[in-house]
Amino acid sequence: MLGKLIKHEWKSTYRMGCLLLFITLIVTFLGWLSFQSPMWRQMSGDYYRVSFSPLDFLSIVVLIMYFFMLVGITYATQIYMGVHFYRTMYTDQGYLAHTLPVGKHQLLGSKILVGGLWVLFVNAAVILSGMAVMGSMLGAVIPEEYAWSEIWRELSPVLGDFFSIFGLDSGLYFTFMILSAVLGPFVSVAILFGAVTLGQLFNKARVLMAILCYVGVCMLNSLIASAVQSMVAFSAWEYGTVVNAGMYCSLIVQALAAVLLYFASYQILTKRLNME
Repeated sequence: MLGKLIKHEWKSTYRMGCLLLFITLIVTFLGWLSFQSPMWRQMSGDYYRVSFSPLDFLSIVVLIMYFFMLVGITYATQIYMGVHFYRTMYTDQGYLAHTLPVGKHQLLGSKILVGGLWVLFVNAAVILSGMAVMGSMLGAVIPEEYAWSEIWRELSPVLGDFFSIFGLDSGLYFTFMILSAVLGPFVSVAILFGAVTLGQLFNKARVLMAILCYVGVCMLNSLIASAVQSMVAFSAWEYGTVVNAGMYCSLIVQALAAVLLYFASYQILTKRLNME
């Protein structure tokens, strides 16, 4: 039955998910287009002879729009998942879901899994978009006689020195970043859905209370992670130790919050379900 729930949830969200991915593709094209003006090509030669035309001004405007639209896409994904969860669980659409012969764990798990996957896909698309536009910028600014292999050969020692100076383990750092990128969407969705569920405990202004619960949970997570990182900073003055502690604390606190909110949602759905 869990498989059927996941399939149904996927069918009900794939249109918006695909639309967000398509918008990311269009936004990426705009980002690439912004680096096709003559100004960027001239920068690969003499910086002091760069001319500035209306077309160059337009390219800068488009580039600024590109960054704002990427941020908007990530927030739009979270907002859509929260609204979809609310509508399919706590409004008229949710009556059918709660009458199905399935457990609340399966109901919550299917929604968190599908919601987390869409957030993961959109985040991956945004990261790839940023890499593509960054490559377009470097291709426009760096002189043509430079090969990408030569550029990477010069940057590799710089990155190695950076990790060495600040006492960071490059392998551990990148492993943690990948782990956060993969698990983070599911954790954030679990927190979002938990906050929406907490908002249903109130008889009035449930949407507003759900938003306030989400903001409160995020602020509390940040305060706890910052407090732990501060304690580590006082005990160990090494920059690498402080950075590692900050990353670990942030992920651990977020994961604990997701687990607590998941079980809180389960209890509310089981014992205190209050639908509109």
